[in-house]
Amino acid sequence: MSGRALGILARPVGVVVGVLVVFFLLDSTFRRIEAGAAAWVLHLSGVADEAVILVPVSSIAVFPPTAGPFLATVTSSCSSLSSLLAVAFLGLFTPRRAPLRRAGALLAACAVILAGNVARIAASLGIGLAAGPASLVLFHDWVGSLFAFAYTVGGYLLMLWILLPRHDEGGSDAPHAVGSYRSGVGVV
Repeated sequence: MSGRALGILARPVGVVVGVLVVFFLLDSTFRRIEAGAAAWVLHLSGVADEAVILVPVSSIAVFPPTAGPFLATVTSSCSSLSSLLAVAFLGLFTPRRAPLRRAGALLAACAVILAGNVARIAASLGIGLAAGPASLVLFHDWVGSLFAFAYTVGGYLLMLWILLPRHDEGGSDAPHAVGSYRSGVGVV
């Protein structure tokens, strides 16, 4: 392999290694934060404090009125950390723009992803509170997967929408109408 090929591969490989290191360093802490945020959302929406209780190791004790209590744990696969890191990774390979615009686009995408996942966890807990642990698992596995897909793709598309040029920005990378002319050369 040539030196140039190694140089081209070095950046993505380095980013993947960095993403894996960050994931393993932040996983436990991030899961606790998301579990706490989901419990907080439920409490804000009127669920009694004693019906949903945050316990150590990113778990939530759920006390449904019609079923026995159970423990719901936010695992690594339930966390949005992997989606956040994936979008941040992809953000490194987007078109170069002003640093503030790139940071704003990434923050907006991450906010959508994090809020979407907290809503997904809270909704799963709410279903479990209303209908028991089997319903929580069913909702989490089926509807939760759709949530995860939607908020991850939605966050990424928002980031691209913020970063990519628009017609009103002018510039050489703005699309031109078919048959228009620029500098005497027809653009098709």
